[in-house]
Amino acid sequence: MNYFFVYATFFVLGACFGSFINVIRYRFPRDISIISPRSFCPQCKTPIPFYLNIPIFSWFFLKGKCNFCKTKISFSYPLIEFFTASFFVFNTFFSNYFSSIYLLDLFYLNIFSTLLIIISLIDFDNMIIPNKLLIIGSCLGFFFNLIKYTFLGNQTFLYVFYKFIILSFLAFIFLEMLNLIISFFLKKDAFGFGDSKYLFMLSTWLGFYGVICTFVLSLYIGGVITIFLIISKKINSSGKIPFGPYLSIAAYVVSLLGPNNIVLFLKNFYKLA
Repeated sequence: MNYFFVYATFFVLGACFGSFINVIRYRFPRDISIISPRSFCPQCKTPIPFYLNIPIFSWFFLKGKCNFCKTKISFSYPLIEFFTASFFVFNTFFSNYFSSIYLLDLFYLNIFSTLLIIISLIDFDNMIIPNKLLIIGSCLGFFFNLIKYTFLGNQTFLYVFYKFIILSFLAFIFLEMLNLIISFFLKKDAFGFGDSKYLFMLSTWLGFYGVICTFVLSLYIGGVITIFLIISKKINSSGKIPFGPYLSIAAYVVSLLGPNNIVLFLKNFYKLA
């Protein structure tokens, strides 16, 4: 019964975060404040009362339509809320990468997961990753690691700055150089500049080793998904595909399993192959 209460609490909390993700997804690319005005219908601009803005439930209660202008509301809204809620529950089973303190690590992991979902959705919708979002994410990553290594550990501020800022710049430069080399042969950019900046942000959370594993894993994930989409004719071979979601999936896997386990898995995979 106690476990059920914990899972239910995190599910509700995750659904609320998912509702906030929907707000950010819509407003950030349009340069609208995420604080005010309060939630409104994108079509008729009517403010939505709190009792009609309950995550997941409200969409079904309103039968997928605005209560005022009857415009259809995309099913992606409750889906993202449910998806985020499920992530928060799932994260309770994998919590040891960011901190040895369970609750603190779970808090970090949930914030990190929220950032990954937001960035993936915006990149998927608009083929951009907003700089403001990357700056916020980078500051949070550095701040959380500062707490982990300095306030809860015995490392100095300079150590944390070197490991999660200086080396993050190296990760950024690495991807840009790789992009330059590939672009020279393909005559077009392999990755967007936003992907390089995103890699910097991920490095402030996962560290240089973790972000290198993230990048390598994202190539495998991106390759498999892209081939599937081309075969199923969802995209054409020359179509532009956002790389941010692949980086997000890989970063999440690395945050759950740790980079050492990812490297070990790839080694065993190639041995068997």
